[in-house]
Amino acid sequence: MQSKGEDSTTIALTPPPRCQYAGGPCNQDFKTLNPNPAFFIYPNDPKAISNTIREAVHQLQAHSSPGSYKSWETMAVGGKLIFCEICKALRSAKLVVADITTLNFNVLFEIGYAIGLGKAVLPVRDITYERDKKLFEELGIFDVLGYESFQNSISLVSAVTKKDRQYPAITRPVTTNMQSPIYYLRSPLDSDASIKIGSILKKCYFRFRTFDSRETPRLSLHEAFVQVNSSFTVIAHLMDGNRSGAQIHNARCAFVCGLAMAANKHVLMLQEGFAAQPIDYRDVIYAYDNVEYIYGRVDRILHQTADSLQDDQKISHTSALRLLERIEIGDVSAENEILALESYFVKTPQYHQASTGHARLVVGRKGSGKSAVFYAVSRRLTHDEQNIVLDLKPEGHQFVKLREVVLAKMSEGLQLHTLTALWNYLLLIEIAKEALARRGGSSYDDPVLFAKFKRLEILYQQHVGEDEGDFSERVLKLVNRIVDGLAGAGDCAALATSAITNLVYKDHILTIERVIMDCLSPSQRVWVLVDNLDKGWAYLGSHAAEIAILRCLLEATRKIGHWCDQDGVDFRSIVFVRKDIFDLLVDKTPDRGKEAVANLDWSDIELFKQLIARRLVATTPELKGGFDEIWPQVVNPHVFGENSFNYILSRTFLRPRDILNFLRKAIEVAVSREHIRVEQEDLRAAEVAFSEDMLNDLRYEIRDVAADFPDLLHEFIGQPKRFGETQLNLLLYGKGIEDIGLQRIKDLLLWFCFLGFSVRDDERFAYQTLYNLPKLKMLASQASSGELIYVIHPAFWLALECA
Repeated sequence: MQSKGEDSTTIALTPPPRCQYAGGPCNQDFKTLNPNPAFFIYPNDPKAISNTIREAVHQLQAHSSPGSYKSWETMAVGGKLIFCEICKALRSAKLVVADITTLNFNVLFEIGYAIGLGKAVLPVRDITYERDKKLFEELGIFDVLGYESFQNSISLVSAVTKKDRQYPAITRPVTTNMQSPIYYLRSPLDSDASIKIGSILKKCYFRFRTFDSRETPRLSLHEAFVQVNSSFTVIAHLMDGNRSGAQIHNARCAFVCGLAMAANKHVLMLQEGFAAQPIDYRDVIYAYDNVEYIYGRVDRILHQTADSLQDDQKISHTSALRLLERIEIGDVSAENEILALESYFVKTPQYHQASTGHARLVVGRKGSGKSAVFYAVSRRLTHDEQNIVLDLKPEGHQFVKLREVVLAKMSEGLQLHTLTALWNYLLLIEIAKEALARRGGSSYDDPVLFAKFKRLEILYQQHVGEDEGDFSERVLKLVNRIVDGLAGAGDCAALATSAITNLVYKDHILTIERVIMDCLSPSQRVWVLVDNLDKGWAYLGSHAAEIAILRCLLEATRKIGHWCDQDGVDFRSIVFVRKDIFDLLVDKTPDRGKEAVANLDWSDIELFKQLIARRLVATTPELKGGFDEIWPQVVNPHVFGENSFNYILSRTFLRPRDILNFLRKAIEVAVSREHIRVEQEDLRAAEVAFSEDMLNDLRYEIRDVAADFPDLLHEFIGQPKRFGETQLNLLLYGKGIEDIGLQRIKDLLLWFCFLGFSVRDDERFAYQTLYNLPKLKMLASQASSGELIYVIHPAFWLALECA
């Protein structure tokens, strides 16, 4: 942009840092150029008008110094690039006189270029010539610029030499649009090529702005100027000249692209078909006859856009390298970063449901962030001194002995009674422990309250003993006590429920409950948070007794809640559980639907952006701003023809753990290669390692469920990414899977998201339907007119070397 006090001619004589024709910095010498009063641009046809303009130029030259008043016909272009010479003439002219009597693409391109250089432009027109008058009215660009009319050379000379008229350049200040740096002139027809370009742009990292003549029939000069100058990149899709509306659309593209090239923007002109192009831009236009060729050109200019955005950040090589080395995105396991989570935890809707007590179950797949929510809720609640918070993390294996020795011999009713009593006892003991730890100083000043707490302390010691250990140890002690007590009982099924109760409590349950409630006040709230209970339980194959353990935990918390309500104490409980375990729980529970559930669903991409941005900002102070400002400094925003962040997401199951794993690998690769940020080749190397990790993890999970087929996934090595159901059946039959188990294996592969369906040219996997396989299958069948098409998840493509 031209700044205050600078002469437009001086600015125009500065070689541009980017030239479409040179493929880089301008290679022309402007030092010998001398300013001239005016440069005339006009088409050679119609001859009557070009002859008039040519005569006017001769008249002006005759009354001026040699070399003044040039036209494109007076330039010596032998052996030179024609447009480079035109460019020099435009740069050295104080006024550009442009004939717009007829619609000519070369002239429109040069007018745009002149305006982009900051030159004053005088359109002139022979108003007696009617041929393209309606086309100019449809174009609309010159409505606000105005024009001078002429009918002969004398009137034209008079218009150019008017002393009382000013022809100011357009120098409107424009702010670069960093959020949407691409301006796209869309073809008004929905051809295959137009759809292809739109699809590529929608997948790329950058947002883009579109001019669509179907929505806005006319593009004004000022709108074009603002849109171009606020962009890094302009993409124009020119139509085949034989198509309806091509003349106006291509004329508009010529003007806008000329404006953009002069303004040093990245410009891509895509031309449908191989017809002869205007000489001014035939060397920089890309013609195609196959839409598949478009991808490479669009991808190239998107990479150039990413580089320009990076340059705009003004990050030096040295500082960026140190920056990348210092980045720490945190551990993928919440257990390993409990304290650090406080600085960058993303408060999802499910977190708010849990922290306000509106959810009794938080459900999610492994790696979806259940433990992160657990720690965040616990941290928030413990800040309030009035809360008694139990954050318990039992592990399923602690109940293995109880299941194998005791529960297996019991009837279902006795199992449920025993487990409910066990949980009741464990939770009451933990509440007593926490109440004793949190008793206020007033309990020592109030004799009555002091006596209550003393009684609670004595009772607690009777049940726990001096060497109380941690919660896990207390669980094991209680399990051992039950097992030992029943060792000589013979037939456990014959035991009375009262005998089981005595083995669990060693005292009447009401005694423990009553003493605890006496020590709590109505102003207090009791929270019980339970995580990790299903750790070690097999996927989709848990024992009925394990589901009973979870079911009875929920029942025990309901009972304690009822007791608390009677005494005016608010009681809340939240259990964090895997999705597959929850589904089995629902299937085994008669009165299903009464538990409030928060499903951890990361379908909102903005939440992932928050997750990454907060971690980067928290660990690297020099990174400031939101995701859109930070991400291009760390990762090339455009890779493999699409938005790099979306590219990473598409290779995951949309779980925080996956995203963090992938990004960490990519940063490690980039640092080892001494790159200033993560580039496309770094992402590909990281993807190879990530894909192998994902495949190995899934192999172990499937092996636990389908032990007869431990290497099932290896059967897909070298297979196509997509295939029909017939092909899938043949592959599974080859593995030895018979009809009776075929659907089970398919469902297994679908549930684990190894396979999904191709639905209307999109890929749909189980996590996108919250693992509701019937819904997923229904979506696929409704969209299919024939055989279902399966697709292997992109996370596994490289590890399996998919065709």
